[in-house]
Amino acid sequence: MVLAFTEEQKKEIEAKGMTVIEFKRRIRNMGKTIDDAWKILNEMANKIEKAWNVFIEKFLEVADGVKLVLEQIYEVFHYPTSRRYRIVKVFSKCTGTDMRFWWNFTFKIKRWLARSCC
Repeated sequence: MVLAFTEEQKKEIEAKGMTVIEFKRRIRNMGKTIDDAWKILNEMANKIEKAWNVFIEKFLEVADGVKLVLEQIYEVFHYPTSRRYRIVKVFSKCTGTDMRFWWNFTFKIKRWLARSCC
């Protein structure tokens, strides 16, 4: 990077008690400092983004757990239940595993299945 100053700018720089070379060195160091600060900000933004994504994922898992509890309450009071709950209930009875395992298993699969508009 080449910094060229006019004679008027040189006089202004020298009026402040610096030489042109010192002024150029300070500008260069300031650029490095700004670059370092930008890298740190980018790293922090990436960490915040990762933390936010983990928070959202855990929040959705908790909300899905609440949904399972609501489905179980619906079944106890003979309200209509969702297809997902009925499938989970069948899998749980057939395999003898915990219903929550199948509920979480179907939650993770559900997000990746394609939807057909046909």
